[in-house]
Amino acid sequence: MNNYPDYDVVNDALIRIECEQDAAEQHGQLCALLSLLESLTKEQWLAMVLPGTEKGDALVAETKAILSEIYDVTIQTIDAEDFDFQLLLPDDEANLSARLSALSHWCQGFLMGISHAGITDIEKLASNLPEIVRDFVEISRAESFEIENSEEDEASYLEISEFVRMGTLLFRVEFKQFLSQQSNTDPEQKH
Repeated sequence: MNNYPDYDVVNDALIRIECEQDAAEQHGQLCALLSLLESLTKEQWLAMVLPGTEKGDALVAETKAILSEIYDVTIQTIDAEDFDFQLLLPDDEANLSARLSALSHWCQGFLMGISHAGITDIEKLASNLPEIVRDFVEISRAESFEIENSEEDEASYLEISEFVRMGTLLFRVEFKQFLSQQSNTDPEQKH
């Protein structure tokens, strides 16, 4: 079960400290970084997403506590065998336009995380990884899609958000396999 802090609470905390990224972007970036950098600690991530923040600032401390919760829940669920991992997005009560915008931002954050991890050429990645990244690039543009809040648009949104959720899990698994294959390759053959 998803035990993330409420999406609006996270966004409000980020706004109060004048963070440029919203909750969805922060979570997308975290998921990419956790997939690509196995040793990423909570402290490293917080320093990355909240650079130059005042240590004694109560608002920053509150935001760090909220983001720490997000990190903890994500770590607990991203590799869970029950596929309990969820994207941090507005709940179903939010209007479809806001949810689609957040999904777009989530994918933008994931792509930013790939960049922060030092991946510069996705085509050098194995298997389905380049395709997943290209799909996330397309979904990151979803904010500009015209929607009518119809049942059909709602169904499409649910399908796309589930695609992103499963794509994230697949990306993580396949990148681990890619790293394992790279480490098992004879150094003479890498050239």
